[in-house]
Amino acid sequence: MDVKKQSRFSRTRYNEAKMGAYYTDPQHCRYISRFLQFPDEEEVCCLEPSIGDGKAILTVTGKTEGTRENLKIYGIEINDETYQDVKDTKGVDQCLKADFLNDTIISHNSFSFIFMNPPYGTSEEKTRYELGFLRKVIPYATKGAVMVFVIPQYVATEEELLKEWCSHFETYFLYRFQDNEYDKYKQIVLIGQRKTSNERDKDEEQRLRTVISLNRDMPVIPEAYDGERLAVPRSSEKGIEEFMTRIFHADEAMETLKRSPLTRVLQDAICVPPYLIDNLARPPIMPSEGHMYLLAVSGAGQGLVGNAENGDLHLQRGVAKIAKRSEYVQDENGVMKEVEITYPQISYNIIESSGQIQMLQ
Repeated sequence: MDVKKQSRFSRTRYNEAKMGAYYTDPQHCRYISRFLQFPDEEEVCCLEPSIGDGKAILTVTGKTEGTRENLKIYGIEINDETYQDVKDTKGVDQCLKADFLNDTIISHNSFSFIFMNPPYGTSEEKTRYELGFLRKVIPYATKGAVMVFVIPQYVATEEELLKEWCSHFETYFLYRFQDNEYDKYKQIVLIGQRKTSNERDKDEEQRLRTVISLNRDMPVIPEAYDGERLAVPRSSEKGIEEFMTRIFHADEAMETLKRSPLTRVLQDAICVPPYLIDNLARPPIMPSEGHMYLLAVSGAGQGLVGNAENGDLHLQRGVAKIAKRSEYVQDENGVMKEVEITYPQISYNIIESSGQIQMLQ
């Protein structure tokens, strides 16, 4: 009897496996790669919205040996432990720790190759994850983009998924996995190219449904293929203006900044030294009252002064206030008058290491 849907128990067990270490079989990734033709020099931006350990897309694109630097791999991974490993994997250019369906912001029409083996199961909104991922990823694909879609056979026969796929992609290859892998999750692979116009094709939907419904009698992906390959068009990183999470992760930003060659430049631009006195040389002459005023209002002379070894380490801060005083002066007629004079008063508050506080004026 064909399996048409997963029980809650089997979905839970599967999702636990996905959060662990179950990914697309590497050998089948090599089989899939033989149907694709990537350019040798032109840049291609590739997206995998559930990247896992990254080995699947690296194998399919042939970037596992450190070659093909023209292929730029972008991935998204929700599991923190897996993300920590894959973000530093050689060959993966950019990776986000996020829920692809809800927490990402990505430029449209940016990727000309997409590899997708999404989580299997049903969301709280009663929508299959496979359908949700497909709908979400379509706007990010360029016209003519090549898509590799690995999904369970029983999901691929559903009307909404076939409608979405056939409306946006022309199917070039359709196979089920070989017996040893097919027995696990009934996986099939659809390889197609995005259409220039989005129109529903009911005849194509019915054709695919008929083939997929054969279940184990579907064509099996061959171990060797030397026929015509599907060419992947170029795409440029310049077109990816946004590839980010909706939530700003300060810790991740700091770690990225530490690894960036621009770290020193940014530090000089945005970081203020904690104590200005550290940058001041000894003055050649004793500052005048005017100089003292300028130093105080600019913050010079504040901070830690002295050192612990000499026992004179203390904290000081210069403050400028407007003070008033009265004087009696004689006017031109010889009459004495009281005149109020305002002037800046410079004070230095000193907190010594002993805790004693002094104020110098």
